[in-house]
Amino acid sequence: MNKKIGWGIAAVIVIIFVVWGFQQNLQPKSFKVGLISILSGDYAVVGESFKNGVVLAQETYNKNNPNSQVSIVIEDDGFNGGKGVSAYRKIVSVDKVDALINASTPTIDSIYDLVTKTNLPVIQLGEQGREPAVDNVFGIWPNSIASEYDYGVYMKNKGVKEMSIVYTNNDAMIRFVESFKKGFAGITHDFIIDSSEKDFRTHALKVSQGSPSNVGLFIFPQQGAQFMKEFLKVAKNKPQFFFDASFQSGYSDYQRIMGDLTVLDGTLVGTSQFDTTEDFKKAYKERYGVDAPFLADIGYDAFNILVTAYATDQKKWIENIKNISLDGATGKTEFDALGNRKPKTKIMVISGGKISEMK
Repeated sequence: MNKKIGWGIAAVIVIIFVVWGFQQNLQPKSFKVGLISILSGDYAVVGESFKNGVVLAQETYNKNNPNSQVSIVIEDDGFNGGKGVSAYRKIVSVDKVDALINASTPTIDSIYDLVTKTNLPVIQLGEQGREPAVDNVFGIWPNSIASEYDYGVYMKNKGVKEMSIVYTNNDAMIRFVESFKKGFAGITHDFIIDSSEKDFRTHALKVSQGSPSNVGLFIFPQQGAQFMKEFLKVAKNKPQFFFDASFQSGYSDYQRIMGDLTVLDGTLVGTSQFDTTEDFKKAYKERYGVDAPFLADIGYDAFNILVTAYATDQKKWIENIKNISLDGATGKTEFDALGNRKPKTKIMVISGGKISEMK
């Protein structure tokens, strides 16, 4: 063989391998994501919406990246920590997932000590019951503690000096209330409801005594709706109600249990502001045939955070998530030093039974 031709062929081969290697680095290799969502029980509606957003993101990514397929293993926790632990053990030991997306608070509270002993990147929806720490768990819902403080400041600036506060006896909710109180800095009267409570009439009677002018609810949606049904029956006057962002995420539960929500018109709602993109809304409707429900866009972004930050080394993957700045379906996602999404809070009002902009 002519020496020049031989060197030419060798050079072409080198170029091919360099280009091939560069292309490999442009896309992550195939990996597996575990998704534990709430697909049964009282909160299945929101869990299904969250799951659908994750699946849409996965399908879109795989379609656009045929050489870099990402698979999902989906499990149900039924909003139950024990069931969540079983789901977690299964996807880790049997399915051997590379990362986890988890929806519910009960499950992350139950698996936290297990998952933080690993280098598994975790994107978490529901607020954790314990104080946040520097670890491998990243809260994709905007930092509720910071938001609750902002809500308290808003009520103080509104001239409110005294409030009755109704909340679920749950570690996460207790943390929310304490943060709200710090911002509010006024007089509060606490009414605590166990998470297993089924009869709300007695609680409603206690809160209604003294005809409070301002009532704030920091409570799981189904409980909140049942409490409100009873309270509105026995209250002698309609106070100024305030709901934290738990109402925003559980709006469908309030609607299902209470029916016509115009009875709540004038109620203030502390929300986390999301700027859901039109592209996402269009893609979701094309895929599922309905308008994108609440939390679907967050599920979509949860998956894309993992893909965007991906590294073959899990410790590097976690570091990439810490430093991410993603313009996604819900706007910009960035995390603070403790792995909580930086919040953008907003006070809205219920008008015509809907959560609406303040006029």
